[in-house]
Amino acid sequence: MTELVYIGGYGRSGSTLLETLLTARPDILACGEIAACLHVEVRRPCTCGETCSDCELWGAFYKDPGKLRGWTHESLVLDLLEKASGRYRFLVDSSKTAWGSFFAPFKLRRNLGDGVHLIHVVRDPRGVSWSTLGALWKRRLEQSNPLFHYPKKMLRILWTTMGWWVANASCEIFAWRFPKQALRVRYEDLIDSPKDVLDGIFAWLAPNESRPHVEIDTVGNRHQLHGNEGRRRISSIDDVHADIRWRNEMPAGQRRIASALTWPLRLRYGY
Repeated sequence: MTELVYIGGYGRSGSTLLETLLTARPDILACGEIAACLHVEVRRPCTCGETCSDCELWGAFYKDPGKLRGWTHESLVLDLLEKASGRYRFLVDSSKTAWGSFFAPFKLRRNLGDGVHLIHVVRDPRGVSWSTLGALWKRRLEQSNPLFHYPKKMLRILWTTMGWWVANASCEIFAWRFPKQALRVRYEDLIDSPKDVLDGIFAWLAPNESRPHVEIDTVGNRHQLHGNEGRRRISSIDDVHADIRWRNEMPAGQRRIASALTWPLRLRYGY
């Protein structure tokens, strides 16, 4: 039976990068943010290169391109696991644990028991906050009244830090209840030493098996419809680069707010 690897944590923390790197192991199937399939229309091809309706994995679910209807997150994951059974040892869902997905790991464990493995991805909340103020968001901001620019940025920082707390709290509770089924990975460690981090993950998932060489040379086990656009650019471990712009670009006021609101968990994670 194919087992589930669920990537938890908040967005902009490296979940898509980690999921893509995990496909260095050929018996791992990457499915992207499965929960997004329920409420976001597919506008670009699958990372396998096919449209969602022609994809060998997703084609059975999408009679017409667009949004899945009539499914729940759990039922979709269970059906994907059934389709992957016999071909893949693990299936990756990078839906994370913020807001609407807070209880997702617990619901999935209720159905799958020990067949769920939670990888808790965490990143410095100041970097996460600055990343959410990306180019697209800033372009939309420029179209609004200039008087509201600063308040909107502050509200964005507040919303992000709240989401960061929620997402990480879900993973912390899961790890407390099921310690053998949870592993924490820091974005910064993944960027600095991707091979070492992946080797540790593979050893955790399959402790009695030899570890594969960490090379991404195929998209055959990548069927990601949703997630960060980096999933389309990463084809080698050499494509891994740190996003540390926040250290030089983030205004002091925004940094202080993000720091003050997240300090307990930030210290726990070594930030």
